[in-house]
Amino acid sequence: MQHVAIDIGASGGTVYLGTITPTEFAVEEVHRFDNRPVERDGRYVWDLDALRERMIDGLRAAAERVDTVDVVGIDTWGLDFGLVADGEVLRDPTSYRDPNATATRDALFETVGRRRIFEATGITNWRTPNTLWQLHTLARDDPALLDRADGLLMMPQLLTSLLGGRECGEVTIASTTQMVDPEERTWARDLLEELSLPTDLLPPLDEPGQHLGPVGDDVAAALGSTPELVTPASHDTAAAVAGLPVADDAAFLSTGSWFILGVERAGPVRSDAAFEHAVSNELGVDGTVRLLKNVNGFFLLEECREAWQEEGRPVDYDSLLSAAEEAPARAALVDPDAETFGIDAPMPEQIRSYCRETDQPVPDGRGEVVRCLLDSLVTKTAIALDGIEAVIDDRPKSISLGGGGVRNELFCRLLADATDRPVVAGPVEATAVGNLLTQALATGTVEDLESGRRLIESAFSPTRYEPAGTAEWAAAKRRLKALSAE
Repeated sequence: MQHVAIDIGASGGTVYLGTITPTEFAVEEVHRFDNRPVERDGRYVWDLDALRERMIDGLRAAAERVDTVDVVGIDTWGLDFGLVADGEVLRDPTSYRDPNATATRDALFETVGRRRIFEATGITNWRTPNTLWQLHTLARDDPALLDRADGLLMMPQLLTSLLGGRECGEVTIASTTQMVDPEERTWARDLLEELSLPTDLLPPLDEPGQHLGPVGDDVAAALGSTPELVTPASHDTAAAVAGLPVADDAAFLSTGSWFILGVERAGPVRSDAAFEHAVSNELGVDGTVRLLKNVNGFFLLEECREAWQEEGRPVDYDSLLSAAEEAPARAALVDPDAETFGIDAPMPEQIRSYCRETDQPVPDGRGEVVRCLLDSLVTKTAIALDGIEAVIDDRPKSISLGGGGVRNELFCRLLADATDRPVVAGPVEATAVGNLLTQALATGTVEDLESGRRLIESAFSPTRYEPAGTAEWAAAKRRLKALSAE
């Protein structure tokens, strides 16, 4: 069957064509587009009209390569949502990057407390503005809008409805909201009622694999066929982990603007240790739970590349990584999660300022800056892995790596060294692969998740990196922990 995966992140989207049979798994990128918040009426919002147009452009590009597109599934970043009434979107969804998204966070914590939120949802997200915070702020600032609405849809389901699919809810994306009970895999209504938040807007939550009907007539006319819309693992991280050949004794690391590090488990862990180490429970495919931590990932590197590009300097990865390879190792470290790093100033100068203020050698050229970032990212990831190990009382024997980091050989080698365990890297496009795999599970082309992962491993042949020269990394972790505590 011919499948299309539409993978949309908070900075861009990509459309992939997948040809899947019980013995074949082939993926081809066919379209790419930008996606950034736009400012309207004092809010930073997602432009739904533009997103719909770009998705259809991607579907056209896929349709040009095959006779018929059979199935389409959409995954996106987490957190954000739209409000609908009588099938119409009331306004463009607010972006979690909007400065007002955290406006009532402290009041929310004072009302119920962080521990109560964790016990109800298994989520320890105290930094990134999630759905719970946004809904709490909306109830304060615009209760009339909530009164007008008859439904709340997370971004993947909202975008699917714009292509003609029926409205629904899906557990993997819903679990990013800090509003879901991970044991029952349904909304944490008691918590929401304590906060006086509306629960009648929330759709029933289904597992991935629901059939949502055909695309609308205008979309079908543009494609020359009428594919079925289904729900894949619609949170991009859930899709990425589904698309990785994760062994039972391995951790996973999905790399992009954010790093998502964790282990798969059969059920949630809401222990004292999980709370103390800020480990969250997000829901995955096949009834699984992803016990995980987030690290601010390649965002810092991408911001550096953008700054250098504005200066008119070459920013191709090969030249940057070659220069980083020659730069001194672990000369300076930064905490990737430090609140000082933002988009209000050129990132290379922010990094130099951080090093200067923490009495470290200041990276000079681009190679030194990139090496500083890569050393810092793998060190912070190693610290995060220590926290997860403390919660599960076990030691994952390897790391299954997906996303952009797979292409970065220096990063992969440093990660193996810093974590002192093998790194199994690939596929690069793990999110699209997982989206397509969960579509194939929905159509019955693939029997189960385990056999699908075996098919993926055979199709993409991951690369294995063994650790070497790990002695210096214990000291690097101590240095970074001290910086993080400042």
